Formats: sequence, C-alpha cells, structure tokens
Amino acid sequence: MTLQPPHADTAPRHTFRAHPLDGAMLYFHPATGTHVRIQSAATRPLRRQAPRVAMFGITNRCNLSCDFCSRDTTRDSAWTLESAAAALKGLAAAGTLEVAFGGGEPFAFRGFSELVEELHHTTALALNVTTNGTLIRETNVRAYAGRFGQVRISLYDETDWRRAARLLARHGQRWGANLLVDDQVLPRLPALLAELAAMHCEDASLLAYVGPDLRRHLSPAGRTRLAALAEDSPVACRLSVCFGNRVPAHRLASGLAPEGDCGAGLDFISITPDQRMQACSFQDIDLPAATAEQILHGWRTAQSRLGEPSQRRGCARAQARPETGTASCNNPPPPVAIWQAYSGNNSGECVMVAKFTTVADAQAYLAELLPHWRADAPYAPEWQALLKSESVAKGPALAHADMPTELLSIGRSVIATGYDADDMLQPLRVLSWKRDAQVVPGGIHMHGRLTLLAAVRAQDPGEAQALAAAPPHPTATVLTHGDQALARLYLGESEESHCTLPEARDRLLAWAAHRPLAVEVIDEGTPDSLVDAKKNLGTDLPQTSRLIATWWGTDRAAKAAHFASQVDDASVAIAGGCVVVSGRNRWKRFVLQAYRAGADNVDVVHDEELVVSANIIFPKSPSQQKDTPQTIPGFDAARLQSELARLNGTRRASVKPPKKEWGPVSSVVCVHTRDPGATLSLLAEAARQAGAESLAVWIEESQPLAFALRRVMADVRDAPRST
Repeated sequence: MTLQPPHADTAPRHTFRAHPLDGAMLYFHPATGTHVRIQSAATRPLRRQAPRVAMFGITNRCNLSCDFCSRDTTRDSAWTLESAAAALKGLAAAGTLEVAFGGGEPFAFRGFSELVEELHHTTALALNVTTNGTLIRETNVRAYAGRFGQVRISLYDETDWRRAARLLARHGQRWGANLLVDDQVLPRLPALLAELAAMHCEDASLLAYVGPDLRRHLSPAGRTRLAALAEDSPVACRLSVCFGNRVPAHRLASGLAPEGDCGAGLDFISITPDQRMQACSFQDIDLPAATAEQILHGWRTAQSRLGEPSQRRGCARAQARPETGTASCNNPPPPVAIWQAYSGNNSGECVMVAKFTTVADAQAYLAELLPHWRADAPYAPEWQALLKSESVAKGPALAHADMPTELLSIGRSVIATGYDADDMLQPLRVLSWKRDAQVVPGGIHMHGRLTLLAAVRAQDPGEAQALAAAPPHPTATVLTHGDQALARLYLGESEESHCTLPEARDRLLAWAAHRPLAVEVIDEGTPDSLVDAKKNLGTDLPQTSRLIATWWGTDRAAKAAHFASQVDDASVAIAGGCVVVSGRNRWKRFVLQAYRAGADNVDVVHDEELVVSANIIFPKSPSQQKDTPQTIPGFDAARLQSELARLNGTRRASVKPPKKEWGPVSSVVCVHTRDPGATLSLLAEAARQAGAESLAVWIEESQPLAFALRRVMADVRDAPRST
C-alpha cells in the first residue's frame, strides 16, 4: 500500500490517505477503516486542515421515534442529491476522511443510492450510515452493498433488526450495532453480544441514555458491570463519549481530540438537514453549511464557539471532572498507534403542563388537537393549519416537527410529553398561552426523575387520611396536609415500580373520585425532596412575578436586545441572551411577544429568589492548557464574586476562575439573588471589560418544587367541589 498525499479527492480506497492532526499525522485506509497515527519531532509543526469526520444529517424524516435520537424535528430538510454531493466532494478535497450519514433515517432520503454511488466513484471518503434497518430490503440492498465502509444498525425490540443484519451480511456488507444501555439491559447484554458476534457484527457501540428517567441511567454498580462486560465481550465494543470517564474501562488513546475532550467541532462536525453546522447535535451554536466553502470557513474561524459546552444539561464538556479511581479514556497516545474503526452517526425529555381556568377549557383545548394526534408522528396537516392560523409557528418548521408522545388532560391541566434535542412542545406552549392558560415554568430537557405531583381536596382531614391509606398506585407516596392528600407518582414504562402517564391519569381520577384534583409534572431531585417541601408549607415564600425569556445560538444577544427594546411599561434587564421583565401582573402579551421574537424558552416565575447561572467564555489562545487556571487581562474572578456578593438581594455567589476543562476557557458563575437585574448588569459589564468572546445566561427558580406544591394545593383549595 502507498501513502496518499492529503487533499486528494480521487484517491483509490485501497491506499492510505494522510490527514494532519495538531502535532501528529494520521494515515487512514478507507477500504478497511485502518488508522495509523504517528507522532514525532517531524510531525510537531503539523496542524489540522479540515475536520476528520462529517456527521451528515441528510434528511430530517424518519419512520421511527428513537429514544436517543438527537435530531431537531423543527429543522427543514434542505439537502438535494446535487447539493449534498457537491458539499461532500469539497470536504473530501480539503482532507476530510469520512462521512457518517444520519438524520432522520438516511434511507428515506430520495436519491440516497445515487448519492452513495456518486461519492463512491468520485471521492475517497469512507461512507458510513446509521439506520434503524427497516428500509433495507432485498430490492434495494444491491445498490448499497460494498459502497459503505460500515452500516450501523440501531437495535430495538420493536424492529426486526436481525433481518436487516442478515441481509447486509449476505451481500458482503460490514455492519455494526448501536445499543442503548441501562441497568435493565445489562443482564441480557452478554447473550446479545454473543449473538452479535455469531452474526459477524464488526463492533457494538454501547450508548449512554440522556434523559429524565433515572432507571435508565447506569448506576455506579452498573457502570462497573458494563466495563467488565465490554472487556470480556466476544465482539469489539465502543463506549459512547457521553459516558465520559464514568465507566472504568480501558479505551483507546487515539489522540484524535485534545486530551479530555470529545472532539466535537474540531475532530468531527455535525451538519444538519437544514444546511447548518454544529459541533454536535446537542450544541445550539450553528453556522451556515450549504457548501463546502461555508463549512470549512466556519470550522477554521469559529473554533472557540464550536468548542463551547452545550447549554443543555448533560453535555460532557460541562460536567465536573470524573471521579478519581476510574480508568481514563484519554491517556497520552503512544508515538505510533494503529487501530481499525469507522465513525458512526448517532436528547432530553420535554414536558408541558398548561393550567386552564376550568376543566371545560382544558377539554376544549384538547378537543382541537386529539382527533388528529398520533404519538411521535409528523405534525398532522390539521395541526399545521391550526397553528399557522393562530400564528404560533411557521409552516416549514411545522412540516418537519413531530407530535408529542403523550397528550392528555387531568383536571384543569393539559400535559404533553416528548423526547427531543430541542423544545418539541414550543408550538403547544404558545397555543396554550393564546388560549389563556398558564404554562408552568420549566419542562425543557428534564433530566431528573420525572414525577407526577397531585393534590386532592377531601371533605375533612379524616377523609384525607383515608385517601393516604389507599394510594392511587402501590408505590405512590401520599402525604396529608389538613384536608388535602398530596401524592407523588413516578412516571415511566409500566412495571412494578412505575406507571405511564395515561395509567397515572386513570389511577388518579379513580382515586380522587368526585373530589377536586390538580396535577403538575416535576423534575424531582431526591426521594425525600417532597417530604422536605411539605414540612416547609408553614413558611411564607416571598413572591415576585417575573418573565424570563432566553435565546440560544450565536445571535442570542442581538435577538434578546431586540425583544427588550420592544417591551414597554415594565422593568427590563438583559445579559447573555436572557431577558428578565418585572413590574407587571398580566403576562400573556409579553410571553407571546417574546416567542414571536424567536425566544427559545419563556417562563413566568413567582419565586422572589432566582438562580442566575452564567458562562463567561474567553477567546482562545495557543497557550491554553486543560485544567490550568488562566490569567485573563481585565478579569478577576475573586473580585467579581465579591462584587456580586455585595449587591442588594444576593444571598450567595460563586465565580470559578477561568479554566479550560472540556471546552474553551470560561468562568462559571452562579448567583442566588432577589435582584436578577443588578446581577445581569454586573455580569454584562464584567464580560465587556474582560473582552469575553461571549456570555451565556440562564435563570431558574430557586425552589421549583416548593412552588409547584403550593400551586396544586391552591388549585384544589379554590376549585368548586363539582370538579
């Protein structure tokens, strides 16, 4: 085999392609997936010229709804056969080695076989695809077999993935498996890995669950067990980067990404169906990506932005350092490393609780939606027509959105749930406000234990005690407070210790009988948190009504400023894409105005004390060292913390010194305050004086459970007995 010089877009697949890294050279063999990384004095001056891998979302359409799918269902599907081929040919010419098609379901893209054929014959790209396998059939497999470096099949009990695997193997196509792993999967994992080995599966990617159901997160014992199973597996195993270092397994020190980093935005990029580029599918920062030139320009000029941690909970770059005693997956690579692998292309729970004035209002709202609702299906034409007529959302976004997984009412509350990388329920939130409902705060990417909180008003304390003695579910916790019974019920798949949302509704309605019933969905942190909140019901909580509107993305500051300039007759504070409006009692007009201005999240909160979190991100410099405090001219973390602590209304404040951990050099700020306006002003000025590249701010209630509990209790206290 010969070594092919870089930037050749017509190199045969049976020769090595050279791809410079920072201080090393990588040689990649497209036909076999073989990598040879060399690091020496001679390679020290080398620098990257292009991303190594493009994760290419060719379409946003999919015939399934996958738990760990990170696609943004609001994105348009803009790629054509011609535009996708041109962009990928340009990346190949610049030095990109692999493309991993995802979406959506790539095999649902019209012209996909033609695209694969074109790229196979005109580029040296290793072509890979992740699929649910249901659209791979005997009638079309010949058009693809042998063209892909690897086909990755996502394994689900609901699909006949074995049929697709056998079909690929029969036609000589290499394939691998993607499997979501939790504690319930571990007992059957050895048998499944043995079956995959017997079916000639090349490798299995073991994926981490990201979401609200704590049962699906690996326990510490489960992570240890997974490490042992991966080590003993008869088929090669690849662990998701979302596990970080929490699984004590020995993994390849490839040197493809900076030490301790996942490589998102640098080693690989994510290209979306609507022709935007992101570091990964969880990152809100995006850049134009309609052509190879735009992609490469963004990759070369916006590394500091692409290296930011996602603002969403669960981003590995934003996690604390791993526990000591775990085996690192980022040991320094040896001078020469050889391995064989292809790249693959693989969100949080969204919940809406809209509280209407009456049960009849809630039922009328549902009556508009339920006749055409299908769980996780694309928006029905009737939904699109309704939401467009109400000016809730634009047509292109609705055309590629999915309807919620659950949609139902309990008393005056309408509850919708879904799983997505963004807020898939925003159109329904806006419609609820337009119908005069109050949408409770939160509900976007809930990653704790998803819990139904219910209150029932009995005739007297004795009847409330009787309700507590006969809970609505065997594992429900019921507390009493005077004539009210307060229930906590964990949501999840039907099994011994949890129940689905429809089952919870039916059980609660039967339990409450004719009595007033109110519910909310909460993101409970610990099993004892409800007990603690109930103990403090005698304490008055100071309240101040405020609207919090938040924008994500690179243009967040400009969009937030535009909205703030339109707000009249109210007190407004703004910083880092976040606007706080106070001084009003009626919020419907402001909420709708913020959504029309493109806000990604709008909450009306009543907790006087709020938690202001911020990330001050500084320009990248060549001297940055991971985990080393950085000196930033004009920025003093200790002084800023002292200034924040001295502000009126601040209960406590913390400012971490600038440091590069998982992403760029940044300083993380957290302030508990009754005056968020003063905090935002000081943060904005500190970022400006230090020459910060960007400032990201988000605000939450300091006691969300305490307020949720008081809301449901007030709802049943004020409700007529007939509800």
